[in-house]
Amino acid sequence: MIEKKGQGTTEYLIILAVIIVVALVVAGVMGWFPGLGTQITEQQSRAYWQSTSPLAITQWDNDGTNIDFILRNQTTDKIQIDDISVDGLALGLADVNIAVGGQTTFTDTDVTCTAGDVYQYDIVLTYTVQNGLVAAKQTGSKPLVGICS
Repeated sequence: MIEKKGQGTTEYLIILAVIIVVALVVAGVMGWFPGLGTQITEQQSRAYWQSTSPLAITQWDNDGTNIDFILRNQTTDKIQIDDISVDGLALGLADVNIAVGGQTTFTDTDVTCTAGDVYQYDIVLTYTVQNGLVAAKQTGSKPLVGICS
């Protein structure tokens, strides 16, 4: 009788590898690894938007008919907000200036949601820096996420 040395070990390693791959896929889908999950939480969204530069969205709230944004200028130059786009829809703002380190509130009346529902919006900020960039765009790599109040 011919013995196959190492066959049991090889089979064990293959099964272990398959289990590890399945576990990693499940972990990624459930969002345990940043960048692998399909959705982000409100806390992750707030952490991202509060740290973006040159403009940060420090607070936001959607009451079902309006969403209010507080934008902060994170630069050492005055910034003029030319427009804010929420999911591709421009707010149609008149140019608004934000002083160095200052903040301003903007309201979008084109969004609706039901109390308790999670919302998610892609944001693009168009701005001009005094004595600098003209009509620059800041596109968020993460959406604005929250729960409708």
